[in-house]
Amino acid sequence: MDEATEGSTPLPPPPPSGLVGYEVATKPLNGLLTTISVLIPITAGLGLLFALLNELALDDARSFLAGAISETEFVASYGPGLTLQLAQTLTQLGAGISVIIWMRRLASHHEQLGRVATWRPAWAIGGWFVPPLILYVIPYLMFRELWKATDSEHNSWKDAPSSPLITGWFIAFGVAPTGLAVRQWLDQSPLVGSGASAMAETAINQRFIIWGSAFASIASAALFVMIARQLTRRHQELLKSRGIM
Repeated sequence: MDEATEGSTPLPPPPPSGLVGYEVATKPLNGLLTTISVLIPITAGLGLLFALLNELALDDARSFLAGAISETEFVASYGPGLTLQLAQTLTQLGAGISVIIWMRRLASHHEQLGRVATWRPAWAIGGWFVPPLILYVIPYLMFRELWKATDSEHNSWKDAPSSPLITGWFIAFGVAPTGLAVRQWLDQSPLVGSGASAMAETAINQRFIIWGSAFASIASAALFVMIARQLTRRHQELLKSRGIM
């Protein structure tokens, strides 16, 4: 043993590259991307369709509140909108679960590649439930880091630029709905209620926020699908550059 190595502690061998590659390769993203690309636009489209049905039911809502038509007639008129809302809730739930799994999988892959970010994989779940829930600041910050972590051009991935698409999505998905909610609160319009009278008042008083939310959802859905596709592509290119895919 020479002087350079005598008395030194040998470093442990690196983990087998095949094992890391196997773990990454067994968590594909394409299926999740397809689900996201389908369910998110459907959810936004159902929101726009609900806004249209709500608009068509306004006359019946006013007539019901004025006593010109019966509750049964109004409920029959407004019923399709409620069915759409239920369908939208279901597609939104499916899309949300897919997005969470997709985000967590990306973050886990990055950690396996040694790109440990501020927002660890668990934040892919918890970040969506941290107040203020409607603003979604942590998912926005996490998406920025996920984008940077797929960079293969800069010496330090943390110094890489993020995508303006992510900021646009945050404005459409978080900032705009927050502004609409504040506007509704300032107008002192009820946000929730039960019974036919409450539904009729909601249809009338929340007309602005319903249309605003619908258009914001369309914009955020289009932006998010672009983000998901580009981020997945960048991630897969990064894995290929490491000889994993």
